[in-house]
Amino acid sequence: MDAETLDRQRMISGFSRGMRPFGILVMLVILSFMLRPAAFAGVPRTPGLTAALDRDAAEVGAVVTLTLTCRLPKGARLPPRPEVGGLDGLTVVDRKVVSGKVKIRLLVDRLGSWKTGPLSISYMDKAGKTHELGTGPVSLRVGSNLGDDPRKARLRPIRGILPTRPLWKRYLPWMAGIAGALLVAGCIFFCFRKRRPRDVDAFPADPPHVRARREIEALAAAGIFERGDAREFYFRLSEIVRRYLGALRGFPAVEMTTEEIAARLKTQRDRGLLPLLRYADLVKFSDAAPSRAKKDETVKQALSYIEETCGDLEGGPETGDARRIVP
Repeated sequence: MDAETLDRQRMISGFSRGMRPFGILVMLVILSFMLRPAAFAGVPRTPGLTAALDRDAAEVGAVVTLTLTCRLPKGARLPPRPEVGGLDGLTVVDRKVVSGKVKIRLLVDRLGSWKTGPLSISYMDKAGKTHELGTGPVSLRVGSNLGDDPRKARLRPIRGILPTRPLWKRYLPWMAGIAGALLVAGCIFFCFRKRRPRDVDAFPADPPHVRARREIEALAAAGIFERGDAREFYFRLSEIVRRYLGALRGFPAVEMTTEEIAARLKTQRDRGLLPLLRYADLVKFSDAAPSRAKKDETVKQALSYIEETCGDLEGGPETGDARRIVP
């Protein structure tokens, strides 16, 4: 055997000895990946609850989504409508349960701090018993629609400035003639009506709580919501409730915003009406689509408030029991 052949065999032998540790290492890595699922398959999952908002900041009037992710024990499940704690005082638009997650849409209806309470959710174990998972509160920054500094905000004109020419002087004689004719016609009508005998009606107008209850029942029976016009239904319901509240507490609630009304309400019972008014605003001015169950709950809440507060009116609920008296 010559020297060249001997050198070639030595190189091949040395390469083979160097590759053995590398091959063993590759086999160990492959075996570790194959055995890893089996090693951790028996480790139980720790129950817990995670809460997160879909954003860190929002403007007033925005709708944010709160996602509750549940890690349930083996065999446990969420009920169709799990009880969620920590949302007191917040306006809930809707909620959905999807694959162990609860997605809740909330209306941002206040300036400054917007924060939930400590959150909790109920679940049922495999034996059917109810338990709770809990986590801390979540919050976000609320910004104004007028920008970072509302004092520097300026309203934009709807259209350009119109020229102001005293055109009224040209029509002043016509206006004076029409006003005089209306005055004469009014005097004639007043005198004619004064001479006519009037029926004596001893029946007073329906008290506010009787009228409000009757109007709400008629609205619910009219089928407006069932025809798909939820916005018209909530417009009418909000007006009825506001008119009753104004008669009850002595301020023009129909002409005020919900937040202006909130500033006038002092008792806890009256403030319990605010979620109804805020949800009605949400349906009236956004694309919220309430369910029929939510509509029935709103009507029930309005009637319950009327029943609880009608005693505060002068004469109490017995006022509506009068009958018409015709001489």
